[in-house]
Amino acid sequence: MFMNNKKTFLGYGYRLDELHRVKKIKLKDADRKGHLFCFGSTRIGKTRLIELMMEQDIRKGYSVALFDPKGDIDLFSKIVQVAYEENRQNDLCLVTPIFPHCSARMDPLAYYYMPEELVSHVVSGIKAREEFFINIAYETTFVIVQALLFFAKIKNEKVTLNFNVVKERASYRDLKNLEEQLRDYENDPEAEEILVSLRQILASPQDYFGKVSSSLRTVLTSLSAGSVGAIIGKARANSFVRRLEQGRRVILIVQTGSLLTRKTAHIVARVLLSMIQSFVGRVYLSGEKINPPLCIYMDEASNLLYMGVEDLFNKSGGAGVWVHAFTQSIADIEAEIGPPSARKILDNTNTKVFMRVNDPMTADYIADYSGMKRRFSPLLSLGGGITVREVEEPNVRPEDVLNLQLRDFYMFSFAGAYRGRVGQVKPPYFRVKYPRLEVL
Repeated sequence: MFMNNKKTFLGYGYRLDELHRVKKIKLKDADRKGHLFCFGSTRIGKTRLIELMMEQDIRKGYSVALFDPKGDIDLFSKIVQVAYEENRQNDLCLVTPIFPHCSARMDPLAYYYMPEELVSHVVSGIKAREEFFINIAYETTFVIVQALLFFAKIKNEKVTLNFNVVKERASYRDLKNLEEQLRDYENDPEAEEILVSLRQILASPQDYFGKVSSSLRTVLTSLSAGSVGAIIGKARANSFVRRLEQGRRVILIVQTGSLLTRKTAHIVARVLLSMIQSFVGRVYLSGEKINPPLCIYMDEASNLLYMGVEDLFNKSGGAGVWVHAFTQSIADIEAEIGPPSARKILDNTNTKVFMRVNDPMTADYIADYSGMKRRFSPLLSLGGGITVREVEEPNVRPEDVLNLQLRDFYMFSFAGAYRGRVGQVKPPYFRVKYPRLEVL
């Protein structure tokens, strides 16, 4: 279904080296495997660009995954409308902890090839720039997962893992109980190996363990309690990954309601993104490609990034996954995962779209990224003579980006450098109506 000559319409504008030739700005789908990153201030038109691109992807028959922390109803309504117009309504899958009775149940731990995948999903929800805390949480979770898999194997049972099961064994006392259970199988080499790792963890003072494991406990509690626990933490199936594993198309919408549940919303989104990254890794290592391609859209992307997400940007294109990230500034990304990881992500994004930004550092980055041009600058001397000198200046000056208007953008891609305006999107005639939120 995927053809190299397909293109995605973004808007109208001109190349920076052809200022007087206005035309449609299109991005080759073959180039989108290099991913896209868009920067723009709030209320400047990023969501409408997402809507414009997603509508075309759905009509082309691609699989789509949208992470929308705000929960834009107009965008969701347009997606549902286009899905029905293209007879793809059965591909729709909504995940939202705000309305758990309307949401799909999804266990990110249901599909895996290696135990390390399951551990990565748990750890991805931890917001920490210090690798030390991440490593402690990883080690603890890994031992728990290994023990659960071992017990299932010796009982000849199919293992069913979810976040609630892991949480029930994450405290210091629960780990001591786990040690007692494993002692019964101490002669088994696998159990002995797990016991060695477990005893190293338990050798730490209890108060020390409590401090370094608090981040892990927070994540597991957020994922296994309340509305989130009902749809993710205690779920026992995953229809989204199952469809992708079967080569079927899917339209996933993840609305986390960040204005209501700030920390929990971001944890949910990061864990689900980690789940997709793990699936992509299995496909890539099998020497296969996702067909039709999977287009991932991340609104407010800085809230979705976690340690290790840079691998999704620099490796997933070869597996048929196209990542589109939208955020306000480079500072947002650096605040979440640190400057080195942020730069690594930007370096692995071949198409960049810059709308109006308010961060001077981001504006300077855009000016440096745009490259230099030479022009002749006239000078008038005191004696009345005119001389001309050649000067170098950025193709896009920082003030040019700081002063962009609504929906205006600069784009840098394989096709060249453009200035344009996002194409108009028609408002949906179909309207999704959510239940009214009544306070208790």
